[in-house]
Amino acid sequence: MNGFNKFFNSPLVYRILALGFAIMLFGYVNIDRINSTRQATTSSTTMLANKSRTLKVPLQINADTDKYFITGYPEKVKINIEGPSALVTATANTQNFKIMANLEKLGVGKHTVRLRQEGLNKELGYRIVPSKITVNIQTRATKRFPIQVKFNKANLAQGYTSGDPELSQSTAVVTGSKAEIAAIDSVVANVNTENNLTSDITQQAALQALDQQGNTVNALLDPQSVKVTIPVMRPTKKVPLSLKQTGEGEEDKTYHLSSDVHNVTLTGSQASLDKISTLELSVSIADVDKTTTKTITVPTSDGVQADPSTVSVKITVSDSEAESTTESSSESSTEATSASSESSSNNSNSESASDRSSSASTSESATSSSSSN
Repeated sequence: MNGFNKFFNSPLVYRILALGFAIMLFGYVNIDRINSTRQATTSSTTMLANKSRTLKVPLQINADTDKYFITGYPEKVKINIEGPSALVTATANTQNFKIMANLEKLGVGKHTVRLRQEGLNKELGYRIVPSKITVNIQTRATKRFPIQVKFNKANLAQGYTSGDPELSQSTAVVTGSKAEIAAIDSVVANVNTENNLTSDITQQAALQALDQQGNTVNALLDPQSVKVTIPVMRPTKKVPLSLKQTGEGEEDKTYHLSSDVHNVTLTGSQASLDKISTLELSVSIADVDKTTTKTITVPTSDGVQADPSTVSVKITVSDSEAESTTESSSESSTEATSASSESSSNNSNSESASDRSSSASTSESATSSSSSN
C-alpha cells in the first residue's frame, strides 16, 4: 500500500496526467476544425469521382424547312454522359449542348443519318440513343381549309335540336408534303358530348386533317384547336294565326275581329311541329254589345309552347241598321252623281253640236258673201 501511494505521488504520474488533460483540451478546442477538414476531404473526393447520367434532350434538325417537309424523326433523344461528378451535374442542370441531325445536303426521299452532339465538355464521354435515325424528306406544301364541326347528335335529349356551330376561327392552314395535302378531304373539329344534352355546348376542340376515308393525314395544322359553341334548343316554327268568331252575338249588330299579331312562334318536338301549319284562335262574341278588346290564350298541345302565349283581339261592334242606312245613302249618292254626270255630258254634247251648227252657218255666210262679190 505504501508502495502504491509512493508511485501515485511521484512527479512522473503528475506529468502523464497533465499531458493527457492537455491532449483532451486541444482536441476539444479544435474539434470543429477537424470536422471541417474531414468534410472538405470527403467533398473533394466526391467531386473527383466519376459519375454517369442519362438525359433526354430535344433533337434539332438542320434542313431547309421552307422548301421541304420532313417526317420520321423523334422529338427527343437520350444521351448518356459520363465523367467527373461535378461536371456531369453541371451539364445536366444547364444542358448547354445540343444534338443535331444534319440534312442540309439531302434531297427528296428517305435517308438514314447519324446524330451528333455539339457543346459537350471534352472531359465527358457520351452515347446517343438512338445513334441513327431515318427521315422522310418531301416537297413542302401549304393550303387553307374550312373547319367542319362533328359531334354525335344522338346525344341530344329527346325533343331537342342543335343550331349552327360558332367557331373562334373558321379556317385552318395545313402544312405537309404535296402528296399529303392533296389527300386531305376535310379539316374537322371533333366535339365530345355527353348524353341527354339540353344546353349549349362550349368546348376547345382539337383539329384533324382527314382523307376521304376518314383517316388522319400526317400534316401540321395552324391552329391546332379552336373554341366551338353549339346552340342546343328545342325546335321552333313560325305559323300564321287565324281568328275565328264563336258564340252568338246580338242580331241587330255586326262583329269584326282584328289583332296586331299575325304570326306566333311555336317551340316543341319536331314531330309535333310538323303537324301544325296554322293556329286557329277562337274568339267568343257572346254577351259582347260594344267594341271591346279581349286577351285570348293561344291554344297548344303535345308539349308545344307558343310565343306570344296570349294575343289581344279587338272586337269591333256596329249596328246593322246603321250599316244598311249608310249603304243606301251611299247608293243614292252614287246614283245622283251618275245622273249628274250624264246630264253634264248631254249638256256638253248639246253645246258642242250648237257650236258646230253656228260654225257651219258662219261658214255658209262667208261663202255667200264671197260669191256676191
